[in-house]
Amino acid sequence: MLSATERAADAAIDLALSLLGAGETGERVYKTDRDFATATDFAIEDAVRELLARETPDIGFLGEERGHTGDRGQYWCLDPIDGTTNFSRGLPNYGVSLALIEAGDPVFGTIALPAHSERYVTRDGVALLNERPIRVAETANLDDAIVSFGDFATGAGSDEKNARRLAMLGSVAASVGRVRMLGSAATDLAWLAAGRLDAVVIDANRTWDVAAGIALARATGAVITHIDGSAYTLGGRDLLATIPGVHGATLTVLGSSRE
Repeated sequence: MLSATERAADAAIDLALSLLGAGETGERVYKTDRDFATATDFAIEDAVRELLARETPDIGFLGEERGHTGDRGQYWCLDPIDGTTNFSRGLPNYGVSLALIEAGDPVFGTIALPAHSERYVTRDGVALLNERPIRVAETANLDDAIVSFGDFATGAGSDEKNARRLAMLGSVAASVGRVRMLGSAATDLAWLAAGRLDAVVIDANRTWDVAAGIALARATGAVITHIDGSAYTLGGRDLLATIPGVHGATLTVLGSSRE
């Protein structure tokens, strides 16, 4: 039997997918010069907020579009559409990402990637893809690794941020098997958990983008730190998630880009 919170999360994802399935993005609301949310983002978040407030009234809620309400010790964290730009242009790498966070740590995560017909969830310490257990890959050498790199910045301060990211990207590209940029942190981390990627480098750390994926990746054996190798926290600057076999080598490569 699923717990009450897991049943609520499952219902929330079902509701979000029904709204995504309508296929209408609606009006854009710009957050920076090139970053936006759509009416569908807001519709999903509002509907999921209402459902989870009814089903789990003692648990707080953090959503990308409306912010934080309720308890901050235990709260749901939702990205209604992770990869909104992809979704708005008909590109398949987007999803719904929902986590449960307790004392600053993601303890449960679920991600739906509807264009790929994939549903990920953590249950009893195991990560499942379409109800089948998954594990990270066993790649041992960085020159065989497929590494996904997070998107570039927009808005104020983006020039400085992107210079840092370009330096890291150059070092990574010179050292690994292949680099991919998928445009969705939820997809990045879900596919790391499923063994399709060997490392994910994200030079940003927005809780709604990564919390569910962190729960999934941890459950499959991934190593998660910050880019400088320090212990990961939701309040930190960035994120590095890798399979165990390439974590140290990836840290070395990323460190060389900052020298």
